[in-house]
Amino acid sequence: MNGLPDHIRLLVVDDEELQRDIISAQLGAMGLTDILTAVNGADALQIFDSSDLHIDVVLCDLSMPDMDGLVLMRNLAQRKAPPAVILVSGSDEEILRSAEGLGHAHGLSLLGVLTKPCDPHRLAELMQSYRPPDRVRRSGGDRGPLTRAELISALQDSEFIPWYQPKLDLLSGKAIGVEALARWNRADTLSIGPGQFVPAMEAEGLVDELFFQIADRAATQLAEWRSMGIQCTTAINLSMDTARRLDLPEHLEKLVFDKGLQNADFVIEVTESRLAVDRSLTMETLTRLSLMGFTLSIDDFGTGYSSLVQLIDLPFRELKIDGSFVRRADTERKAQTVLQIALMLGTHLQMKVIAEGVETAEQLEHLKLWGADAVQGYYIAKPMPFDACTEWLMLHGNTST
Repeated sequence: MNGLPDHIRLLVVDDEELQRDIISAQLGAMGLTDILTAVNGADALQIFDSSDLHIDVVLCDLSMPDMDGLVLMRNLAQRKAPPAVILVSGSDEEILRSAEGLGHAHGLSLLGVLTKPCDPHRLAELMQSYRPPDRVRRSGGDRGPLTRAELISALQDSEFIPWYQPKLDLLSGKAIGVEALARWNRADTLSIGPGQFVPAMEAEGLVDELFFQIADRAATQLAEWRSMGIQCTTAINLSMDTARRLDLPEHLEKLVFDKGLQNADFVIEVTESRLAVDRSLTMETLTRLSLMGFTLSIDDFGTGYSSLVQLIDLPFRELKIDGSFVRRADTERKAQTVLQIALMLGTHLQMKVIAEGVETAEQLEHLKLWGADAVQGYYIAKPMPFDACTEWLMLHGNTST
């Protein structure tokens, strides 16, 4: 099936045999054939525990005897490498949305919700949105936790590099910037995603070194783009652990100056949900970065608990709306309303508003209509290494001769 990995193992959980058969047939029509079934949550967990086969996606009914879908989600979240989940139910919309929110609260990858009878086109869309998680593989099987020595060695060998995902201006249709995303460039067969190595860096107190290694490489490559006539900014993600360093602004300013660039060439993205952590210790650093001319961007807007306070108290100039609102606005009236209000709020605060997670042409058209300034997501471009991004920017960016 176009857009899906070569092989996906699915588990359909529903107490009604007819519904299991219908969903299995719809999946089969997409070319997905590795399909297991279970009659309730307890049966599904038995399959998980009795089989060493990894299940990628679970399609789960909510109302079932013995163990319903809500309890099943909690149990799945407690297992190592939990699957992605699609909720399927005949319950009303409010219950479905609440169940979806519970899944997100558990940390599960919720692809979406379906009402019965299942629309095969909507099911296909949700399956298309499935992204396999980064998994750690070595020729001898799965490895254990990352060690401090291993992380230090990788830093010393400059193995952490930025990949870039462009941001597209909706008015001009040109790229106005890129976001630098950390990747571990290893020569061996080990594949470790940022979802594993970034938390490990934070736990070992090495996240400052990671930030400056990515920032230094990103500045070097931005200078190279400028020499080619490519005009864009580069956004760098700032951990709250690093933001507690009161000398960060001076270090970052010197790094930028040494590359022959300006502070205004860089956007510092701060994840909203982390802003409440040691807030008093980070306000000085963030405010001074803004004072020096760096652009502050509040990332994943809408996912934290004190969004409006952060907008009032800190000098943000860019607002990035979390991609979950963009995806859910396709089918949920509440999500659409929240998305429109967030766009209007950013505009009235004279902030550049960027919508993340754009995956379809329909989403792009809605965001144009509702007043977004720029977009970012797989529909525009996936994260890519420097050389590939250079080619992309030469075609879609602002260039000068």
